[in-house]
Amino acid sequence: MGSAINQKYVHTQLGRGIIGDEILPSTPPIPYLSGRSPGEQIGTTTYDFQANGSWGQRLALDDSNQIHVDWMYCGGVYPGNPRYVNWNFRFTGGIWYGEAAASPSISGYTQLDITRDADVDMQRSVIAYHYDAGSGYFSWIDIDGGNGWGAWPNDPKSPEDPDNIWPYVAVCNNNNIVMATQRQPLPGDHILHLYLTTDLGNTWSLIAEIDSCGTICQFVRASHNPGSERAVFVWTQAIESIGTSWQLNNDVYYMLSTDNGANWGSPINVTHYMPHSAVTDTATMAYNNVNAVFDNNDNLHIAWGTHTPYVQNDTLYTLLRHAKIFHWDEVSNTITQINSPSIHYSEPNGWWLDLYDRAGNWSTACHEPQLIVDPNGDLYCLWQGQDDTTDYSAAGFFNGELYGSRSTDNGVTWSNYVNLTNTRTPGATAGQCDDEDYATAYPFVVNDSIFITYIEDKDAGNMVQSEGVWTENPVRCWVVPNSSFVGIEENQTEAPEITTLGLQPNPAVYVVTLHYTLAEPGNVSLRLYDIAGRLVKNFVDGYKDSGVYSVNFTTHELANGTYFVVLDAPTQHVAQPLVVIH
Repeated sequence: MGSAINQKYVHTQLGRGIIGDEILPSTPPIPYLSGRSPGEQIGTTTYDFQANGSWGQRLALDDSNQIHVDWMYCGGVYPGNPRYVNWNFRFTGGIWYGEAAASPSISGYTQLDITRDADVDMQRSVIAYHYDAGSGYFSWIDIDGGNGWGAWPNDPKSPEDPDNIWPYVAVCNNNNIVMATQRQPLPGDHILHLYLTTDLGNTWSLIAEIDSCGTICQFVRASHNPGSERAVFVWTQAIESIGTSWQLNNDVYYMLSTDNGANWGSPINVTHYMPHSAVTDTATMAYNNVNAVFDNNDNLHIAWGTHTPYVQNDTLYTLLRHAKIFHWDEVSNTITQINSPSIHYSEPNGWWLDLYDRAGNWSTACHEPQLIVDPNGDLYCLWQGQDDTTDYSAAGFFNGELYGSRSTDNGVTWSNYVNLTNTRTPGATAGQCDDEDYATAYPFVVNDSIFITYIEDKDAGNMVQSEGVWTENPVRCWVVPNSSFVGIEENQTEAPEITTLGLQPNPAVYVVTLHYTLAEPGNVSLRLYDIAGRLVKNFVDGYKDSGVYSVNFTTHELANGTYFVVLDAPTQHVAQPLVVIH
């Protein structure tokens, strides 16, 4: 895995907050090569880095299920080429508006939500970004002129509080807009600011200032439930300040509003992790990636990533070692683990191990959760990471993939994780990597689908932090069936009358679900063969009770063509053709 990986316990991660305007090496961009990452390509950017801290939300659906999406765009090496916000929009017929510049240069670090209105034509994209208009950086919002108009810029507005940047935005049901920003961190500074506008940005109120926070750690969400006036502000706050370790040694906090952001409750500490002085190798610390959602009963759920540190000679060494993703909800007031243990690691207690010292990549083996609510009440969690200790780019940075899990009991328990994208490219050179990064999801399941946008980084690592080289990276929108988050699911029912086998969808592009029923118990095999009769994959081989079953798998490793899924059951032999197209 290379000599750099063997040095993983040498490097100490210290605070390296960035605005995104550092002087970087002038490496010419390498064109991207079409990879195996799923979803429609809706744009490009060489600026792979999309957010500091929490990745937030850059995609939303209106009531006509039209897709609003934005991202930070650059067309070449930065600086030297302008950086700004690009926006796109998918109409009901599936046609995309096309990439549109939505902010002035130099701007970026964008987020997105949609105004609320009974008339879908008045449900408009709200984008947030920070921008230097000549007198320093400020946070701005802008609102499209109409639903899918792409009328940018359209009179952007700002609280005009200098150096408060990295805005995160949420639109309440009455169109109050809540925005959380962060000042470039200085010791003793009021780092986090929470603002409210009740007139679409014309005037602003400063609601709160929060001290002692981890860098760029904020997130805001408003409830979409009819009649709800709830909104939440979530962040990570330093347990104590030891040098720059406050960026990594955090608790998770939140504040609630029950009147569309006008008034807020007191800060509540969810985690109560131990301080630096008591840290051991098994200690848990929150990392700067938080996410939240209100479920169908308007109850709050929060997810966050963690890591383990160690202390030597009173120095905190973090390395972003080991990783877990946790969930908390206000009804049970308990913390549960979302990610199941990785099959590639043997660490006890479910930790995903550090992949190696990423030299500032600020990534762990599983991090940046996104919570999604199903109309039937199920919860889903999407995250980015890597469960394969061999899948590194040629430059030594791990190729991230997207993972998911589901809970059917309000987050008390979670299904085994599923690798949703499964695009391993070990040793890939610049332009050849399939690194799904900076994924954000619409927080509600629509038509049994989860809507995701992400950057298909063609050279793993963050070039903005001088990791790798500049590449032209596809921006993708992926509509994935919610059943893909379950992996192998066994739903025992009364014995079916017949043995059946079904494939959905067929033809399959990226993910396919095999549904089968067993009329009688017994030894069962479920296998995939190519057209020449060669065994490709063995899904099931052993005893099964009668009942209803399903298996999900991705088709990335399969060549285009026709395959056969064969079910051998005690009373029947069933075969179905499967067509794979990429």
